[in-house]
Amino acid sequence: DQIVLQKGKNVVLQGVNFQKSSATLTKPSEAILRKVLVALVANQDIEVKIAGYTDNLGNQQKNEELSRARAQAVKDWLVESGIDQKRMSVVGMGIRDPITSNSTAEGRAKNRRIEFHVKN
Repeated sequence: DQIVLQKGKNVVLQGVNFQKSSATLTKPSEAILRKVLVALVANQDIEVKIAGYTDNLGNQQKNEELSRARAQAVKDWLVESGIDQKRMSVVGMGIRDPITSNSTAEGRAKNRRIEFHVKN
């Protein structure tokens, strides 16, 4: 199961997670990031905006900052792995655009995510 990057499409990076209230990637996240790395190497013309999202708990401004720091951590990992940083930008979306309800723990976990917004 590889990651497919298509221009104009968004891809949720399922399995990219962080330590609680931090921008430190968990060890299991690296397996997903290696798949992302393969996809970026195979598609040299692709540029992405890495968007970080949080759930709705806590301070909204801190969530914005945390979501941006998490997106930056993903970019840093990819740059360290050889991807040109000019191909990637980062944005912290905070609690905006939830993909499911924040009313359950499972929903909040799904809303805490990293998405690749593949540029046209």
